[in-house]
Amino acid sequence: MKKGNLAATAAKKAQDTQAEKRTALLKQEQQKQFDNYEIALQITKARKRNEEAFPSTDIETLVEMAIKVVAANF
Repeated sequence: MKKGNLAATAAKKAQDTQAEKRTALLKQEQQKQFDNYEIALQITKARKRNEEAFPSTDIETLVEMAIKVVAANF
């Protein structure tokens, strides 16, 4: 095998690897944009209806905590 062919195949392999990395990064970026687009649509629709886009019932409000404390100490 000639030295020139070895160098050429190594260069080609490096280019292919870089092209694959670029393609993977573009796919990730497109996925992020799609996810953000869906979130933006949901927020926009909720604003038009004067509602919360992502209502959360996981965390108690201060009022709910205060009612529990008063009820426990009554």
